[in-house]
Amino acid sequence: MISQELYMWLVFGLTIVSMLLYILDKIRLEIISLFVIVALLLLFQNSPILGYASGIPINIDLLLQGFANPALIALMSLLVIGHGLLVTGALEDIAVWLSGDKKKNTKYKFYGVMFLVFILSAILNNTPIIIMFIPIVIALSKQLDVSSRSVLIPLSYVCILGGMTTLIGSSTNLLVSGTSSTLIGKEIGFFEFTNQGIILASIGFLYAVFILPFLLGRKKEENINEDHYYNESGRIYLVELEIGSDNPLVGKKFNSGFLIDLNEIAVNVIIRNDEKFLPPFDNVQIEKKDKIVIEITKNQLTEKLRTNDNIFNSLDINQEIKRDVMIEAAVAPRSFLIGRSIFQTNFESETNCKIIGIKNEKRFTRDLPKSQKMDSGNILLIRGDEEHIKKLRAKKEIFPIEWSAIYLPAKHFILRSRIIFSITVLLAATGLLNITVAALLGVILMLLTNVITIRDALSALDFKIYLLVASTIMLSTALQETGGAIYIADALKYLLLDFNTITVLSLFFIFIAIITNFLSNNATAVLFTPIAINLASDFNLEPEPFIYCLIFAANCSFATPIGYQTNLMVLGPGNYKFIDYLKSGIPLVLLLWLSYTFMISVLGF
Repeated sequence: MISQELYMWLVFGLTIVSMLLYILDKIRLEIISLFVIVALLLLFQNSPILGYASGIPINIDLLLQGFANPALIALMSLLVIGHGLLVTGALEDIAVWLSGDKKKNTKYKFYGVMFLVFILSAILNNTPIIIMFIPIVIALSKQLDVSSRSVLIPLSYVCILGGMTTLIGSSTNLLVSGTSSTLIGKEIGFFEFTNQGIILASIGFLYAVFILPFLLGRKKEENINEDHYYNESGRIYLVELEIGSDNPLVGKKFNSGFLIDLNEIAVNVIIRNDEKFLPPFDNVQIEKKDKIVIEITKNQLTEKLRTNDNIFNSLDINQEIKRDVMIEAAVAPRSFLIGRSIFQTNFESETNCKIIGIKNEKRFTRDLPKSQKMDSGNILLIRGDEEHIKKLRAKKEIFPIEWSAIYLPAKHFILRSRIIFSITVLLAATGLLNITVAALLGVILMLLTNVITIRDALSALDFKIYLLVASTIMLSTALQETGGAIYIADALKYLLLDFNTITVLSLFFIFIAIITNFLSNNATAVLFTPIAINLASDFNLEPEPFIYCLIFAANCSFATPIGYQTNLMVLGPGNYKFIDYLKSGIPLVLLLWLSYTFMISVLGF
């Protein structure tokens, strides 16, 4: 019969192997996670031993509870809610207001956004905060003309740093307080450790915002996929804008052939009644009922539509739709469109779709896009409801370019999605509902109110994150149940007994900071709270200094993507690798360790 100690060392070995595989980054993250899951299930399939923590047999049922972990379910649910905010454009107004023109102090707006995230993370659960601010920070990075990967890890770190300043800033803090209350009847006050927390968090904030973006590389990376995307999305389209009385362009004049409000988008021709105005449009003033033909790329047009730019309101579809989609389509050989203009066909009425742009061709005259004669191979930019766009596949006249489809914000659901998100955050932040229950309720409300479809919800789930978190929780459970976690804790206590208090606190901090990046921060908090209290007793001190040390160190989950859920949430959008977190997080962990040691040496503990 295999002894419990041998099981413990096998789990230690598996933990080390998995971490090495993650660090080397030679195998896909999902495959490594599946390897860990299968290895644990094989190891404990017929295990005869009882768990240290639970007192029940360590079997497959116990390990697979990681897949139903409340924190994991909450994370997946919040990803779905965040996707609902994105597809409705509920955050675009905030992004536009914060990002603005890149010539108007965008850098300072970026710093302001980071500071706002820092403050909000101290009083709210940081998972919905980072969901809200990921698209905003990405928008700001575009305005700054820097890579989004240079700002998303800093965003995650700022969330974590803000959470270490108050009791409710992090679930870690609450778990330490709860465990402490159970063991010695000591509950931690809301702002009890805020003075020390602000000092450490502020130092970390300066590193994350002002230094880390340069370490990650601010320049946009170029690769084959991006070049291909740019070439295809960079096609110049002729798009007609009908100027209504409420259009912001009314009354505007041209400056050197450009309209300032169009941000250097070229104007091809202006048609007023039967009169045409051609470049350079000297002394031309825009009037209502004008028809302006602009030359714009698909990327530029997509951004304008997603940000609800009122200049482009005439491109909206005059019918109620569930999912707004824009797609490119090529005119097929022998199509009845060839030799005709769009005005001469009933294509739009038959398909219930709107042609909003036509790829510019040298042979085109300066006229309305829908007045141009079509030829085989011409590219049309079509907008319509998702169901109607799908039916275009059956049209022999065109070839829809499937991969070019872009989902635009469902503007009529903006209010619903904002209300649902606010309710979810409020219920979780006030404690009226557990974060998992509140998040699931938010998902159900978004589905019931048609803000998102089942397809949207499924597409928002990140299988890579799910497997990574589940496998890590299984490892954490195995470590605790085989006695591995207790073994580490006892060894730590034995090694620290011969040092003075400041050295003990310093070494305790760095040890916990290392553990929290591989064991979950919540498990670290619960496991080491009794150790912290016992160490304080051994040194004849009050438990508070060791409890605060544990809180700060357990929150230093910067060095791995599995260290904290905000790190996982920027993994995909930033296209990061495991090594990126090591390069970014290790210096921050060391910086906070040294800062903590200096702080307690000068200010006391």
